[in-house]
Amino acid sequence: MDDRKEAWKTFSRIGGGYAIFLLVTFTLQVQMSILTAVLFRFGIDITFKDWYVPASSLAVYCLGGGLTYLVVRDMPIFKGREEKAGVKMLTAGFFVCISALFFGNLISLGLMSMVSAISGKPMVNPLSEVLENLSGWSILITMVVMAPVFEEILYRKVLIGRIRQYGDKAAILLSSFVFGLSHGNFYQFFYAFGIGLVFGYIYIRTGKLRYTIVFHMVINFMGSYVALHAVSSLWLSALYSLFILGGAAVGTVLFFIIRKKLRLEPGIREIWGRGGFRVMFLNLGMVIFFLTAAAAFLISEIS
Repeated sequence: MDDRKEAWKTFSRIGGGYAIFLLVTFTLQVQMSILTAVLFRFGIDITFKDWYVPASSLAVYCLGGGLTYLVVRDMPIFKGREEKAGVKMLTAGFFVCISALFFGNLISLGLMSMVSAISGKPMVNPLSEVLENLSGWSILITMVVMAPVFEEILYRKVLIGRIRQYGDKAAILLSSFVFGLSHGNFYQFFYAFGIGLVFGYIYIRTGKLRYTIVFHMVINFMGSYVALHAVSSLWLSALYSLFILGGAAVGTVLFFIIRKKLRLEPGIREIWGRGGFRVMFLNLGMVIFFLTAAAAFLISEIS
């Protein structure tokens, strides 16, 4: 009973810490929107200028991420048995990531198409809308460099070690769930969740953040910079589509081949399968996090 109560407090604290990150993100975005609106009235248009998104993203990561870290900083960190990342693991991990990206996008597009048909209004992907107004260097700095580094630190290194005592399955699932919801919109949630599962497994098995950072950079590069430029070229668009389809097919096959070989260790306070879902998600902190994320999703669709 004492272990279950302690686990409840741990997951609640994690949820509260990451809810703060979402609240800071939303608050800074609102403040920046107000600032740009005021400046626009005086003839100064700074919306989506090259420096705007990198600067606002850096502020969110530093302030929001810093506050989240302060909330969870003194929580004990647990490590398991680590292994060297081989070529097979990294190759399979990369292609499974492509599969998660492909199928996650399909789910998102299908869901948004249904919402659009029901509401009678076209649904706009907020990420695509932002990318179309950014220069190449701004995309590279924000999406390909800044986001992978900060997000891997925040959602893998900071989060997983503090809940791994409850088992690898719980650590990977929760970190992926929080990672996906923190994107703040339906278009990114499903593939971010799927990719987060792969990143979480690689990080837990190797204990090295550099692998997931590089994977994250490559995925973001393909999904932002390459995808944006592929639209303007027929041959590049065809090549990009073939790569994604081929990679998704390979990743799916590899997943079914290796899934029984995945090594997931139980924690010293294992909760998986013993009411673990309630402990992990139905606590005050995680409920607050979920409601905050839901508000962000709703605002994203309305705006």
